[in-house]
Amino acid sequence: MSTDQENRLEPSGCSFAQLDQPPIFVIGAARSGTTWVSNILASPYQVAGIHESWLFTKNAGLANLFGEQHRAGLNNGLSVILSDQDLIRYTREFSMKIMSHALQPHHRFLVEKSPSHAWSIELLNRLYPESKFIHVLRDGRDVAVSVLAASKSWAPAWKNSMGSSVAMSARNWQTLIQRVKRTSDLLDDRFLEVRYEEIRAHPFEYYQKLFDFCGIPWDDEMLKQVHDDTNFEHNYRPKENGFRRGGRVGDWRSRFSIWDAWRFDCHAGNTLLDLGYAEPNWWCRLPFRSYR
Repeated sequence: MSTDQENRLEPSGCSFAQLDQPPIFVIGAARSGTTWVSNILASPYQVAGIHESWLFTKNAGLANLFGEQHRAGLNNGLSVILSDQDLIRYTREFSMKIMSHALQPHHRFLVEKSPSHAWSIELLNRLYPESKFIHVLRDGRDVAVSVLAASKSWAPAWKNSMGSSVAMSARNWQTLIQRVKRTSDLLDDRFLEVRYEEIRAHPFEYYQKLFDFCGIPWDDEMLKQVHDDTNFEHNYRPKENGFRRGGRVGDWRSRFSIWDAWRFDCHAGNTLLDLGYAEPNWWCRLPFRSYR
């Protein structure tokens, strides 16, 4: 790595200079497969993984430092004592110091996975203008099934924010996808969108695609090891009330009632159509389980 690269990547005393690339951020709607994709990327020995730091979120991280209350020109807030450029520089240095705790001497790449960082793309792009972003996209109906199951078991807090109904889950899924679509234009070729269903169907093809995009070197032996480490059939025991439910594609077909389908279609049907996950009208006419 050149001296210029080191200066861009590392504040004093931080170990980010050992990285061959800036951080890689995995984003997406909750229950879309972001954990699985980040596990794939972090499987090689030279890759460090951070699981949901929320470091750059508004509710639990640094994004509030860039909120309206700190806007330049006000008589209070951080703009009173800091320029926008200084705030970016100090926040970058601080966040690098925090994330460096995930690094070991052998790590050359860093993958941070927080689905909610989808709402912080603009900020992340300012802090790490060379970083890459991977958006994991999944059929919103399967997302809704998984969110509702989680809200009834290991994630009860979701009931109030994202998982109390199919309608709420549909709205949240659509809103996040629209947000990513609007902001991904900032990233040009530093943005990759992958579909959960396609990775399940063609894993080795997508392992290569993911590693190539991230600049992580691979060979056939490494890809086999990644598959052995992360494929669902051998590594994840399905558990309805657990974090890993089984990762089934098309799970909504046996979980939705006709009313669930109608509600989802009302709130996010157009997005399903736009993404090619459904065709006009047909999916709401499929046989569904009896309404409970």
